[in-house]
Formats: sequence, C-alpha cells, structure tokens
Amino acid sequence: MSSAPALVDQGQHAGDRNDASALAPVGTFLGIACITTGLRIYWRLWPVRRIGADDYTLLSALVLTIAWYGVDVAMYQYGRGVEGFVPNPWTMGPLVVADGVLWVWALNVTRISVALLLLRLKDSLPWRVTLWAIIGVQACMLVVGTTMHLVMCRPISARWAPTATATCIPPPDFRTYGYIYSGFTIASDFILSLLPVTFIRTLRRIAIVRLFLIMGYLGKGTTAWKNVEQDILWGMELTIGVLTASIPPLKAPMQRLLVSWGVLQSNPSSGGSSKSFVDPVANELHDTRQMRQWNSMVRELAPESQEQLRNDEEANLGTGAPTRSRRHAS
Repeated sequence: MSSAPALVDQGQHAGDRNDASALAPVGTFLGIACITTGLRIYWRLWPVRRIGADDYTLLSALVLTIAWYGVDVAMYQYGRGVEGFVPNPWTMGPLVVADGVLWVWALNVTRISVALLLLRLKDSLPWRVTLWAIIGVQACMLVVGTTMHLVMCRPISARWAPTATATCIPPPDFRTYGYIYSGFTIASDFILSLLPVTFIRTLRRIAIVRLFLIMGYLGKGTTAWKNVEQDILWGMELTIGVLTASIPPLKAPMQRLLVSWGVLQSNPSSGGSSKSFVDPVANELHDTRQMRQWNSMVRELAPESQEQLRNDEEANLGTGAPTRSRRHAS
C-alpha cells in the first residue's frame, strides 16, 4: 500500500501542481484583452484610417504580454509551481530572466500607450508636460528594469548556476530595488488616474494589484506557491492594463451597435450619431478656443465702437437730429 505524498505545507503535498491556478485567470483576461485590442485596431483602421502612436504602442504591449504568458506557460511545463520539485536550473533559469524582462517591457509600454492616448485630448502646456514627463519616466523605468534583470549576476548564467567567481547583487538589495520600482509604478498609475478621464480610474485597481504584489514578498508559504502568487499578480497587472487601455476608443462603435439592437436609444439632437468620449472633449476645447477668440476681438473693438458712438451722438446733437437714446425713449 503506497503512502500519501509528503506534506510540504498546510494543504500542500509534494507533487501537487498549481499551474492551473496561475494560468487560467491570466489566460482568461488575456483572451479578453486580445479581443478588445483587435476591435480597437479595426475601429481605428475602418472606415477612416486614424491609427496613431497610442495604437501602435498598445499593440506592442499586447504582443509583449502574449510573449510573457508564453514564457510563463513554458516555465510551468518544466515544473514551476510543482510542490517539492526543483526544476533543472539550466532550463528554468533563462526562462525566468526572459519572463522578467518581458514583464518590464509590457508593463511600461502599456502605460506609455495610455499617456499617448491622453495626449489626443488637450493641447494645453501643463497637460502635455505632465504626460510627456510620465512617458519619460516610463522609458527610464524600462531601461532600468531591463538592466537590473540582465546584470543581477555577472555572468548572467550565475543566476541559475552560481560559481565561486561570479558576483551577484545581494537579495536584500535587489528586493529594495523591487520596492522602489513598485513605488514608481504605483505613483505613475495614480497620477494617470487623477486625470479627468473616467476610464483611467481603472489604473487605481492596477496600483492595488501592485500593492498586493509587494505584500506577497512578505507573505508566508512554499516557494512554489509564492511563484504562483507572483505570476497571478504579474499577469493580472499586465492583462488588466492592456484591457483598460484598449476599451475607451470602443465606446462609439459599441454605442452604435447597442442602438442598432434596440438596447439604447439614439439622441435625436445629435442626429442619432454616436461619438467617442474623445469627441465631446475635443468639441468643448474647440468651442472654448472660439469663445476666447471672439471675446478677444470684442475687447479689441469695444473702445473703437464706443468712441464712434459718442461721435455720432455729438454730431446728432449739433444737427438737432434725435440720438439713439432719444429714439428709444420716444
């Protein structure tokens, strides 16, 4: 009679696989993100081509996220998440490095795409300076994150096969870097979420995911389960980010579709047309600029008009003709 598998931790036995716990939820959200991103690109290409830098960066972020998920699947195929199992370091090590680099790129490119989308909304200097500053910070974080993953050990193979001559960043120092990096990502998400666009508030949820990720480093559990938790949080952060960035331009076509199905009623004053959330903002900005120009012209012409009116009244008084005020009084 075979004995039960050894108990590794409370509720965990040697040989237990946790791959479904990590891959299923992330894969579900990734599938939804692929659909919404595909619809967004189609909407930007048809019927009028208006695709921009924000669309290209979003598409790049989706490709990077898919690549990250593919590497994650490969790691679980080689034993990641199996309780009590130590994978082959020469197989798992390069995958771990690639997984970290792809995650850094996908995360920051997604945030750059969101900032580029917001640049479409306003032309004011503070707005553009803020967003370009965020884009610059994300680019710097991309370079720093990639560099840290690649130079954590010299040579890089020492990450999975340490040698006596290898030099590596001490784990406490690398953990401190992780906290600082997470702080910058949370700050970037909250700055974007404070901008006056409703959908960006979803980025606050991504920041909350990041906080859970930080707390995960401090939590208890087996190494295998900690890896699963990290993969879930990393994956949800990436997929929700892509999903959040892809949805806003779909408002107009989805509204028209719901109108055609009879779920919503078209607005008669707008001729039944459905516009993206960008359009009201752009129209409001256009009207504001027109009003400012009109008011400026009125202020410039006002002194001349008043002077001409006084001259006309003096001439009328001299000739005995009724002035405008007398005509109104009569």
